[in-house]
Amino acid sequence: MRSQRAIPTVNVRPHHRPLVLAFTLVAVVFAVFFPTLESGFLRWDDDINVFENDKVQGLTAANLRWMFTDFEQAIRYKPLSWLAWALVHEVFGLNPFGYHLANVLLHCVNTVLVFLLIRRLLQLVTPGGSRREVAPSKMRNESQSLRTAAPTMDACAALGALLWAIHPLRVEPVAWVTGLPYGLSLLFLLTATLLYLRSHASEAELSARKRDYWLSVAAFALAVLSYPIVIGFVAVLLALDFYPLRRFGGVPVSDPARFGKLRAGSEAGAPQMGLRSVLMEKLPFLALSLLLVAGTVYGRFHVTGTWDKPVTLDNFPTSARAMQAFYLWAYYAWKPLLPFDLCPVYPVLMESKFNEAPFVLSALGVLAVSAFLFVKRCVWPATFALWLAHLGLLVPMLGLTERPHYPHDRYAIINGILWSIALAAVLWKLAQTRVKPAAVLAAGAGLVVLLAAMSWRQTGIWHSDLPFFTDMAAKLRSPHYRSQALMKLGNAHADLGEDVRAVASYREALQISPASATFHLHFNLGNALARLSLWSDAIASYEAALRLKPDSAAAYLNFGVALGAKGELDRSVDQLNRALQLNPQSADVHAQLAEVLSKQGKPEAARRHTAEAERLRNLLAPP
Repeated sequence: MRSQRAIPTVNVRPHHRPLVLAFTLVAVVFAVFFPTLESGFLRWDDDINVFENDKVQGLTAANLRWMFTDFEQAIRYKPLSWLAWALVHEVFGLNPFGYHLANVLLHCVNTVLVFLLIRRLLQLVTPGGSRREVAPSKMRNESQSLRTAAPTMDACAALGALLWAIHPLRVEPVAWVTGLPYGLSLLFLLTATLLYLRSHASEAELSARKRDYWLSVAAFALAVLSYPIVIGFVAVLLALDFYPLRRFGGVPVSDPARFGKLRAGSEAGAPQMGLRSVLMEKLPFLALSLLLVAGTVYGRFHVTGTWDKPVTLDNFPTSARAMQAFYLWAYYAWKPLLPFDLCPVYPVLMESKFNEAPFVLSALGVLAVSAFLFVKRCVWPATFALWLAHLGLLVPMLGLTERPHYPHDRYAIINGILWSIALAAVLWKLAQTRVKPAAVLAAGAGLVVLLAAMSWRQTGIWHSDLPFFTDMAAKLRSPHYRSQALMKLGNAHADLGEDVRAVASYREALQISPASATFHLHFNLGNALARLSLWSDAIASYEAALRLKPDSAAAYLNFGVALGAKGELDRSVDQLNRALQLNPQSADVHAQLAEVLSKQGKPEAARRHTAEAERLRNLLAPP
């Protein structure tokens, strides 16, 4: 009886291992990003996209039509992301917990998909991992070897997935409500990749493989409709075809001698395909990408909202765009290795000249690495494939039509997977050598713990406006950008009723960069001073604000209130009348005019404005 009980345990354990690892990955990722569930919305695009965007606050026919036709609210076409936010709103309303929970759960699912992807890639590059590429005489021994090494391989894949999932560069797209489109688009992209691999690296019938191929195309279409960061996916497919699928008529393998035999057709290998056949297969993916590009370009040039149109070649020449691209290709190659001093915005592309050393060295480095790996593609096919995927995936993030443009952390969410694939492959390679697998896995686990601690700390910065803009103001060295961060910090203090600190932040922003002062900076400073009853200073701030925006009814209203409180009643009436000219339907302006006119001893005029204010408020009152 004892032996009968032991047999099922031994047999089913290998089948349970990936499931156990997947649950472990979810638990670790959820624990690292758990603090974000207590975070709020940020006035860093969360207002534009979610909590001040009534288009995602209800699944009405009008809202659904807007989601699939809008180019005004955002210059990136993302209907499924709008829909996702609307679905979250149906359940949680405007409670930020629901939106952060959606981000964390998306990231957990993506982590499992990354694990499955790395695991499948390791299987494909390991003897016996794909029965289609192994000669029948070797199949039995290699398959047995693979089964013996499977626990270590799965552990390496899991560590690789964790190194991606809990990396500090993942904090921005996960902890930020507006980061949801990145996770949603990646979800469908990973699904498309796994289906593509299954369609070309399985023993299934031809009909099943065709089904998987078209399901891959469908998944990519969903990724396209989520966010346009995926338009470089064709490069990934070509990289996979090159290695490990080896579909280019006998694609290079790690053994140059075997490569020669494959080219000559003297060794059994993967099915041979011509370049034309492989490229034709990419047409559906390419068509979806080009359709998205066309729609995005149309939206950029016909934008009707607050966004600026793309800069011209005169203001942003082709040479500058190329140098920007080289810098970003290099930046996202080394930044994952040094994830320190992270910030929501890096103004390097706006503060530097493209002929400076970092840009020149980046261009030389990218060109040199590309040329070297192309020459060595037969010797290091995996490295060449990863580099090809890196170059292609980053095309949407290069900002070729954008000025200004910034190398945000969130842009590394997809190509960061390539580093995890490479590290998992290194761990797997070391585990197969004389080095004890336990030691290799322990080193990988130690790196995971270090990155998890860094990410846990980083999530605190994204908790709310106050720590977010405090950190940004402390890290930015540019007077212009630091001034903008200090203004946002002042707004955060003002929202909390900390007007003394708000005034201090606003004034520091003005002192650091007077040229960067905007209408909103002067206006918000005036409001904070008014709440502190510092009327003379408030009046000066409103005057400065109106010089920058002389058609602001709100500024004239507050200016008039400040003048009235200071006792300058005639000037107050003048400013309030200007506010009334700009906004005749403002109940607040009529009410303030009534108060000032009453102080001037004009009760009849005051009563007229009081009556008008009550009428307008009754019109706006809910039934």
